[in-house]
Amino acid sequence: MGLRARDSARRDPVGPAAAGFTRLYGAPPAAVVFAPGRVNLIGEHLDYCGLPVLPAALAHGLALAVRPAGGGRIRCATTEPGHDPVDFTPAPPGSSAGGPAATGFGKYLAASAEGLRLGGWLPAGGAAGFDGFLASSLPAASGLSSSSALVVAGALALLFAGGRLAPGEELGPAERRRLAADLAAAERGAAIRGGAMDQSVCLGGAAGHALLITSEPARWTPVAVPASRFAFLAAFSGERAEKVGAAKETYNTRVVEAAAALAELRKLLGERGSRRTLIERTPEAALLKAAGRLPPPLDRRMRHLVTETRRVRRAVRCLREGAAGELGALLDASHRSLRDDYRVSSPALDDLVEEARRAGALGARLTGAGLGGSVAILARPEDRDSLASRLRARFYRPRGIPEPAGTHLLDGTPSGPAALLAPPPT
Repeated sequence: MGLRARDSARRDPVGPAAAGFTRLYGAPPAAVVFAPGRVNLIGEHLDYCGLPVLPAALAHGLALAVRPAGGGRIRCATTEPGHDPVDFTPAPPGSSAGGPAATGFGKYLAASAEGLRLGGWLPAGGAAGFDGFLASSLPAASGLSSSSALVVAGALALLFAGGRLAPGEELGPAERRRLAADLAAAERGAAIRGGAMDQSVCLGGAAGHALLITSEPARWTPVAVPASRFAFLAAFSGERAEKVGAAKETYNTRVVEAAAALAELRKLLGERGSRRTLIERTPEAALLKAAGRLPPPLDRRMRHLVTETRRVRRAVRCLREGAAGELGALLDASHRSLRDDYRVSSPALDDLVEEARRAGALGARLTGAGLGGSVAILARPEDRDSLASRLRARFYRPRGIPEPAGTHLLDGTPSGPAALLAPPPT
């Protein structure tokens, strides 16, 4: 049985979310939100610098079954182990209050409400709330953006509860870009100080396409990923990508270092334009020479930003030209840069990357923030299943994970965006 068939049951959490809602509340939900996870194909630690990234939405994601609730109260339970139900009332739209105190996964639903409040998405004085039940087909803390998917799902649920969105209705492109920015700003208060890549691809993903996300100005450009030439897997290392403690501190330190490196580089080159202009229009040799004049560790951080930005542009060309081998080499180079210059890899991620290469991958790299989490693997379509079998035997089984499909080894075929759906038939 191939990988696509083996993990297909994990892809659709809509049914489990609706069934869990009905068991808990005694009636079917009024709607279900599906929000996909993401795999970033290339362009890591660039979005918070205003530089281009190339993620894709996954078929795997989470589903939030909901019905509107009065008083602006949010109640939600989940099938995910280790998470207690949440029950809180966020600040109403139009208020000057900050984000509400919420615990567990509730802090991401609180960020949903805060993003809508900041962006004026619901009428001032309104108090949208919901009763909800959450199910997921993403491995927990896997670096595949389950937290941002939850923030997006909560926002669409609140727009539904506030009468702003109906099942089957979609926001327009400009609205989706604005919502992604508002939710990213709110999520920075709940977790790490990231950019808007995850929220953007969750709201803007296109089936069969990666999404080239640029800023200054903001633009989402779908890039076809031909299934006849490229097969991607998202492989969870088993090492959790936590957003607390030392990992959070390291990530936030990288954000500060990147900003400092870009500021110093601008001074050295006398550049007055945007960060994107600085990196994309200055010859690479000049940038790397200037980066070498920065003090450690800013020199290494800047070297990654320069070379990774170039790799994103080359990756887009590879996809358009069908150059799978060249794209694989770019993924390999990206991982080396993240490991050596940005220092966000880990032994488990390095082992998984090397095992994927030995198993026949064209290229592999950590995806997401790093410091645990997952790896993006590129293979020839005809090699997908044999590569997955080798990873099961050589990486997962020795670690006590005999059947990783659907839990640790996921089909990375690009999928579509978050959607507000009518509930499935009972």
